[in-house]
Amino acid sequence: MSVEPPPKKEQLQKLLERGNVFLHLDPRVEGVVVPAWHAQKPQLVLQLGLHFAVPIPDLKIDDRGVRCTLSFNRSPFFCDLPWTAVYAMVAEDGQVTVWPTELPPELVPQPAPVRRAPPTSRNARGRSADAAESTTETSDSAAPQRPRIAAVPSTKAPRLAPVTPIKPTPAPAVEESDPPADDPSPTTPGDRKGGRERPAWLRVVK
Repeated sequence: MSVEPPPKKEQLQKLLERGNVFLHLDPRVEGVVVPAWHAQKPQLVLQLGLHFAVPIPDLKIDDRGVRCTLSFNRSPFFCDLPWTAVYAMVAEDGQVTVWPTELPPELVPQPAPVRRAPPTSRNARGRSADAAESTTETSDSAAPQRPRIAAVPSTKAPRLAPVTPIKPTPAPAVEESDPPADDPSPTTPGDRKGGRERPAWLRVVK
């Protein structure tokens, strides 16, 4: 439950009884009279007090606002500060009173942008991937999609390359030669004539 801040006039008088007060105001508000070099700033802080070493003799606080002569760069200047320009008061002991509806636009806090952290868990990454996939399918729904054909293993026997018959290579001819010298067949001096050997079926019987 929000609590409404007290009236500005009563709050300022109460705080001044305890010490000095820093008055925060928007010098651009209509009716404010301050030195020209402060008139265009978004905020201005003026110090008020009842017990200054150099007192403020003309300090006046009423229902209209605050009017008094203040020193700027050691030069006196008469200021007119309507309540519509005052948005905060800070007491010497640190107590702060703020009127949020009177804050200048430059001082109104802006909501921080929402930043989504990347998914850290495996389930979160899976959900993000599913969301991205569903988004892609939605964006591609306007275009006709071709049916996916799954690969089916073939049942036909594979074709074999034709086999070329190999022709047998003929064995090389073997030339006949004389029997070796240690041939065990019996021979006689008369078996040979003119250096010719008799055939095996021809034998000499003695």
